[in-house]
Amino acid sequence: MSNPFRIHGVVKRPFFADREDEVARIAARLQEPAAKMLVYGERRMGKTSAIAVAVEQVHAAGGAAIVADLSTASTVADMTNRVLGAAGQTLGRKWSDVATELVRSVGVRLSMSTDPTTGAVWPSLDIGYRQAPLDEQQQTFGRVLDTLNAMAERRKRVLGLVLDEFQEIHRFGGEQAEWHLRGTIQHHEHVAYVLAGSRPRLIRRMLAKGRAFYGILDKMEFGPIEPGYLAAWLEERMEACGVRCKKVGQECIQISGPRTRDVVQLARKTFDLAAGAGRADAESVRLAFEELVEEEDGPIRSWWDDLTPAQQNIIRAVAVTTAGITTAETTKRFSLLTSSAVTQAIRKFREDGDLTRGGPSGYVLDSPVVRGWVISKALPDLGMRLPSTYRPDDPYS
Repeated sequence: MSNPFRIHGVVKRPFFADREDEVARIAARLQEPAAKMLVYGERRMGKTSAIAVAVEQVHAAGGAAIVADLSTASTVADMTNRVLGAAGQTLGRKWSDVATELVRSVGVRLSMSTDPTTGAVWPSLDIGYRQAPLDEQQQTFGRVLDTLNAMAERRKRVLGLVLDEFQEIHRFGGEQAEWHLRGTIQHHEHVAYVLAGSRPRLIRRMLAKGRAFYGILDKMEFGPIEPGYLAAWLEERMEACGVRCKKVGQECIQISGPRTRDVVQLARKTFDLAAGAGRADAESVRLAFEELVEEEDGPIRSWWDDLTPAQQNIIRAVAVTTAGITTAETTKRFSLLTSSAVTQAIRKFREDGDLTRGGPSGYVLDSPVVRGWVISKALPDLGMRLPSTYRPDDPYS
């Protein structure tokens, strides 16, 4: 029996839950001349999947939209290659002479590549260009965007361009890089931009008064799916595949927290374990969560072993304390260092994506599975034993 849930890659319908309003709004902006929209929120909320569905809608309506994923770029040249690749692979099937126009207009030497699956041809910067001066790489990135705008203008079309994880430009020049991107896109009348990102703290700074993106973007903060809707959707999917449910959706959300992927991951594991019996309940969900914790033991333990004892104590405290992280009670209970040392360590954990704001202590572990591992594997060192599903913000867990 096929599992009704997907968590890997970009999730599309029928495995994509809700988000009709968000998808419709993104699709509309991608077809609006000169539009500039920001879609941002925490990781694993479903932004990338929502954007992919919106792009599909644009194509179905006869429009043109491309997505450039900037998340793994190590240089501005890498970002340029992502845009070039997206343009070549997608627009090459819709517009004629795309690769030729890009090669002619960008102003630096480009290499040509062919997708072995689709046969699409797209240009990329010569590999040595990654070592070019930063300002030269930025100018080339800007010229590529200018070229796409000119191509759309000549065809009397609007090109939707998603720059996914756009905030990574900050790594290559800080505020100067932000201003360079703004200066490039603000004059484009034939490209509709959707800037998407999953580092809200950095993005909010980029939006502040006096910063590059202040006042020029329509903003959509991508939050959790309404819990009642998501719980019902999870159970409908399971029951359609022959598994009767009792409070399964509610328990998945209660244990996993607000992020869509975390919830669906737990529902997927619950289905795997319950498919044989044809029924699932809250206890089935708890057993599925324990199995997820065991499956992730290797990588989590490796991360844990790299922490100092002081850092490990902070993580233990965040996982279970119901008091402030720097209170006398928490400090004594978990043998924490001074408030300033704890604050500094937490800042680093947040930068690394291990902690986010929330919970009684002011912080929560980013991953519910990591939280479960800390509770089940690391708390017994302190003589504390709690179920792996315990959440300090849930008095009934």
